[in-house]
Amino acid sequence: MEYRLLEEKDAMLMAAFVDDQQTVYTHEQVMDFLHQENAVGFVAAESEKIIGFAFGYRMMKPDGRCAFYLHAIDVMDGYKNHGYGTGLMCYITEYVKKMGCSKMFLLTEKENRAACACYKKAGGVRKDAVLYEFT
Repeated sequence: MEYRLLEEKDAMLMAAFVDDQQTVYTHEQVMDFLHQENAVGFVAAESEKIIGFAFGYRMMKPDGRCAFYLHAIDVMDGYKNHGYGTGLMCYITEYVKKMGCSKMFLLTEKENRAACACYKKAGGVRKDAVLYEFT
């Protein structure tokens, strides 16, 4: 399994990636994402197939430090519970440190036991927080 940054060569491969919400990623969407200044994508790839995908954003704080917000991480059905999500999380954590970010954070529901276990295995520490959403 190869863990790496999402690249332009992956834009066509992302069309075959299926996440938990059945999101469809078009070539154009992936290319637009790759050209966003603070956006970063990550993949878990096996041969020419992307089986895991994650993305987030580098954010600068007023004090000059940066933090990384990991918005989503998904592993395709049939590949779950084999450690690929944890491997991808470990890759992301190391990459974020190399970017110079002082911390990385993400949000998940406490009922999502598989995700919580993955994040804990990858070294994440659970913090109690309250999420407000505005639409």
